[in-house]
Amino acid sequence: MGSDRTAYETVQDFLNEYNKCFYSKDIGALRSMYSSEAFAVFWDNHAGCDSHTLDDHFEKISTFLQEGRSTEGGEVEELIVEDKRIRTSSNFSLVTAILRYRSAPMPGVRSTFVLVREKGRWKAIHIHHSFDPNDIT
Repeated sequence: MGSDRTAYETVQDFLNEYNKCFYSKDIGALRSMYSSEAFAVFWDNHAGCDSHTLDDHFEKISTFLQEGRSTEGGEVEELIVEDKRIRTSSNFSLVTAILRYRSAPMPGVRSTFVLVREKGRWKAIHIHHSFDPNDIT
């Protein structure tokens, strides 16, 4: 895996766009960020939120955006991103980071994004979130 700066920047763009989709509650734009051909699985840090198909995943995301935790203003809470690491090759990228909710920063959420390049765009094929056991007391 290389350190191609252009690939790194485009992965960073993907992550910013991905979060923006949640913050703006734009399911259509979010769906376009996933690979429909190679999607594997989504594992979440909350019980009952794992998905093995895109349809199931977006049904759960829709429910979260309608009923899930939000700020007092009704918006999705922005995340603090720490220790982000991006590794890329020509058509594959692995991203790891610690995410924290601003209102409840502990425990952190260890996150992994596995991306493939399809038609010139990065697409998610697997995302995994789990609470950091090192932050749990």
